[in-house]
Amino acid sequence: MSNVRIHLGFAGLVLIGILIYISPIRDLGRIVFKNDTYSHIALIPMVSAVFIIIRRESIFAEVQGKPTAGFGVSTGGLLLYGVAWMLSEQLSRQTFRNQDAPNDYLALCTAAVVAWVIGSFIAVYGIPAFKKARFALLFLMFSIPMPMFLQDGVITLLQYATAEASDLVFQASGVPYHRSGLVFQFSNLAVEVAEQCSGIRSSLSLLIVSVLTGYLFLRTVSRRIILVLAVFPITVFKNALRIVTITLLANQIDPRFLSSHWLHISGGVPFFMIALTLFIPLVWVLRKNEPRILA
Repeated sequence: MSNVRIHLGFAGLVLIGILIYISPIRDLGRIVFKNDTYSHIALIPMVSAVFIIIRRESIFAEVQGKPTAGFGVSTGGLLLYGVAWMLSEQLSRQTFRNQDAPNDYLALCTAAVVAWVIGSFIAVYGIPAFKKARFALLFLMFSIPMPMFLQDGVITLLQYATAEASDLVFQASGVPYHRSGLVFQFSNLAVEVAEQCSGIRSSLSLLIVSVLTGYLFLRTVSRRIILVLAVFPITVFKNALRIVTITLLANQIDPRFLSSHWLHISGGVPFFMIALTLFIPLVWVLRKNEPRILA
């Protein structure tokens, strides 16, 4: 069978999957363009496709379709979709923040879609091809919305860690204040480390960047794990720096820095760039100290 026919077979299976999962795919598409936390989802399939295209000669050098294993994975996705459908009423109670779309329901449905794509790939191209395309295919998991129980836990952890880090930076600044939990009281204003200050969106972005960077530039699993784990302290420091900067500007110059100023509303980008300035040297150090692999 020619490669063209093989690729058409895979495309056909993906098309069937789209028809099966069209309803949750449509709902997820609407949320992607409405909720900033999940705006990255639209890019995930494209990144996966680029990795497969770049390595296509190696991936498709040995094509040995494995229908039994592949359809087994796809069937698992269908079962997951069935569970999501049966529990849709309960799952729909967990929604995206400030949105009406059912978050946990879409998380299960999207996981089912990913399973269908991976299963279809194995069925058409086989296990050897899957092993070579493993990173690109598993990277699709970043398109799955984070379940609310996990999202709430991460946000709460980031909130309190950010408050602790902000406390240290405020102490270093020498400005007098009183702290009560997540609230910092100054002479003329009070600041709370709210959910919006958790940096969940930038954390997801930095996590994805760390996974991509580790795959591209690091060889050892241990250093890739270190890079991923570094996302948390870097995010917390970035959050604290943003809170302290805006608060001190509001306290010393203009209270509007905490309400209508662009640094408060759209200041995430420059502080994310600061996070990257901490992230890039770490990648360099990890890469520099990797053991050399002898040919």
